This record gives sequence, structure tokens and C-alpha cells, in this order.
Amino acid sequence: MILLGGGQRESRVDLAGLRLEPAVVRRVPRQLAVRYDILSIASDGNSLTIAMPDIDDEDAIDRVRLATGMHVQAVRAPREAIRRLLAHAYDELPHGSTPAPADRGDDAPAIGAVETMHHHAAVSSASDIHVEPASEGGRIRQRVDGILYDVMALPQGLFAQVVSRIKLLAGMDIADRRQPQDGRYTIESGGRSIDARVSSMPTIFGEKIAIRLLDHRVRIPTLENLGMPENYLSRYRRVVHAPHGFVVACGPTGSGKTTTLYATMVERNVDSQNLCSVEDPVEIRIPGIAQVQVNARAGLTFAAALRAFLRQDPNVLMVGEMRDAETAGVAVRAALSGQLVLTTLHTNDAPRTLERLLELGVQRQSIAAALTAVVSQRLVRRLCVDCRQWAALRRDVADEFGVRDLTHAYEAFGCPKCGGTGYRGRTAIFEFLFIGDAIRDAIAQGASSVQVAALAREEGYEPMAACGMRMVREGETGFDELRRVLLVEAPR
Repeated sequence: MILLGGGQRESRVDLAGLRLEPAVVRRVPRQLAVRYDILSIASDGNSLTIAMPDIDDEDAIDRVRLATGMHVQAVRAPREAIRRLLAHAYDELPHGSTPAPADRGDDAPAIGAVETMHHHAAVSSASDIHVEPASEGGRIRQRVDGILYDVMALPQGLFAQVVSRIKLLAGMDIADRRQPQDGRYTIESGGRSIDARVSSMPTIFGEKIAIRLLDHRVRIPTLENLGMPENYLSRYRRVVHAPHGFVVACGPTGSGKTTTLYATMVERNVDSQNLCSVEDPVEIRIPGIAQVQVNARAGLTFAAALRAFLRQDPNVLMVGEMRDAETAGVAVRAALSGQLVLTTLHTNDAPRTLERLLELGVQRQSIAAALTAVVSQRLVRRLCVDCRQWAALRRDVADEFGVRDLTHAYEAFGCPKCGGTGYRGRTAIFEFLFIGDAIRDAIAQGASSVQVAALAREEGYEPMAACGMRMVREGETGFDELRRVLLVEAPR
């Protein structure tokens, strides 16, 4: 085998006179090799070298990485030369193209466990997978509708193999167990392609793996489908259809902030406008919107991407998250210069967004001039309509939530349709802070978030708990869910 060319990505191989090794060739399944014109030509430990006509075909390379569990290096070779060798290669191998179980050796249980984990997560529409070590072995859990559920227990030997298998798929260094690492790979399941973002963290018992699952084909809901109260939806629409402004969605991780911004972008996604977003990661791909994935190693930060977009005459800019003073400053200046800017922040409620912006170094006068609306939200599980039960409200619950006029409410029960949980799907509860002239003046004059909240109540602002209580009264969710996502303050 003769390698020609310069850098790793530019290398090409001369296949003339190449002697194929059966064990190496059959690392790649026949169906995959023929479909993408891929020939496995060398293997060294956990690395595999493949010849293919298009070494920029990341999808094909990801599929080989997933099928083999190995680091994959692609080198260029003529398509016809690869096809000539493929026409004979697998026919000369015993038992066809697929490795016999023995070829997987000691990795077979780990491969099976990871495949089962992927299938279970895809079927359950899980948002995250957690592979967690313990003093002896570990466990796999997955997050569905915001709740973590046990999937399987792993004995000690198998746990280490599963971690190594995942790290291999994600292109991470399996030999380094002392440093946090990040990687990614693609899960193919039932005709769906799911992006898996992997993070590893060394703990006292071993490495903990967290996998965030992003299905790019998920449909973006409309603003109506988010569950916004009608009296606030019309006001929010007026704000986001304005030619300029600064709209902040706030809440903890996993509260649906990005989905709200996506729905807002789709609301404005018309042919006559230029919509741009800077995200980390890009969770859902939306046709017609210029979406940029942040790449800090390459110097493509939130702030750098925002500055570049501002030179391209945008109408609407979405900033996935304001993490630093530089990004916050650029975003606010964009809003003041005539763009509609949408972004997210981690704050506990809408009024406290004011303090968070000040902490990020945004001048108070700039906040007062730019900010147009803040929407704070949480995700609560919906009661299963097939098994929810109408029950008398317990006295301790009524006292906890300050309820005086409610004697009965729906409670979760559990049935086969909801998997015994009593809940099916999620919806959002909201609070809205719209910035009118009175609040704008108060912010500029140094008002605190408490003072802003008091002033906003005179203009119709109500805390998120009020939205949650309406959903409890309507039977959409239960008191247990409100307690799980909200800090319930005992009434005085």
C-alpha cells in the first residue's frame, strides 16, 4: 500500500497491487462498504484506515465509526479502483462480509449493551443518556420528559467496556481517563438520524458519561402549541413582530427556552427577511434560517459570529445563550442599532433577568433602552388523560399552595399507555414581563428586580405559579409537578 499526498485529510492511496487482509476488510460490513464505496485497508489497534472516493463524506465516515467502534481515518482512492476490489474482496472471505461473533472478541457484550441503550433511547424519545459509575459496576439511565429512569445495571467489567465503546464512537481518547472530554457521533435507529453529543467526566468510581440526544427532524411547535396563555400570546406576538427589540427567554437548563425561541423564529421566517442564529449546539435545523454552530477552538465564538452576522444586514438575530460580557454587549448593541435580538439566560424568574444582565456588564441605560420582553418558563409533565383520577385535595397540599377555593383536583395514577408514570408528554408554564415606559424609566433610575416586579404587577404581570395553578385547575398537570419545578413559598 502506497500513501500519497500531504496532510491527513488530503492523503490518497495507490490501490495497485494492494493485498487485502480478510480480517481488516471485514471490519466494515459488506452492505455499508458497497453502498458508500468503502474499502477497509489497514487496522492498527483501535484505528481503522479506509479508502473512499469522497473523504469529505462525514456521514459515511460516521457510519463506519459506529459500525466498527474504531477511530476511522479516510484516505482518497479512485471510485472505480475501489469497486473493482470490492467486487472480489468479500467473496474471498469466509462467511461473507459480516464479522463472525468471535471477531468482536471481548467487546461483544459492550457492543450489544450500547446498541440496546441506543434503541431504548430512540424508542422512548429520550433527551439524554447517563452512564454512571458506582463502587461496583454502574448503571445506565435516560431522561424522558425531564425525569431520569433506570434502563440497565452494568457489572464492573462490562461498565468499563461500555464507557470505552462510547468514547470510541465519539472520537475521544479512551486511554485518557483523568481529563474531561467531549465528542459526538450519530445514532441510526428506525430510519432516524440522532446526533449524540458526549461528555465524559472522571469521578472517584470511574468515568461518568452524559450523552445529549438531538433529533434534527423534530418538528418545531408554533407559538400557539407552546401553551402560552391567550392574553399574553397576543402581546408577545406584537413584541416579536416589531422591527427591533431585545427579547430574553430565561429559565434553567432543560426548561424549553430554545424551543420557544425556535418557535419565535419560525413565526418571523418569511422570504422577505434575513434570519440568523448562533447556537451551541444547533438543536434543530430550520430551512430558511442561517444557523451557525459555535466552534471556540476555531475562534468562532458567540461574539465573533454575531459581529460577522451584523455585517450581513440581518432582520432577526438569535443568540443561543449569553454566557459572557462580550456576547451580551454585542447582542444589546445589535438590538439598539435596529435588529430584533432573541436570546436565552439562566435566571430563576423574569424580573431577575435585570440583575443577570447587569452582572454580565451591560449598562443599566442600555438595558432600559433595548429590553422589550422577558419570558420565563419551566416544563411540567402532562397528566395522562386515560388514567388521571379526580380526588379530594389534601389539607396539607391546600395549605402549601395557599389554595382556599379548590376541594378536588386531578392526580397521577398510572396505566399502560403512560408506562405507569401517570404522565404523558410535557407542556410549559410561563411568566411574561413586558417592558413599557414606566418599567423602562424605573430600570434607568436604578430600580431593583423586586421593585420592577411590583411595578409590573400593576400592568398585569403575574408570577409563574399562577400559570401553573391554572393548569392544575384545568387538569393538565398536578400539584406534584408544580412542586418539582417551582419554589413554592408558604403563604403568609
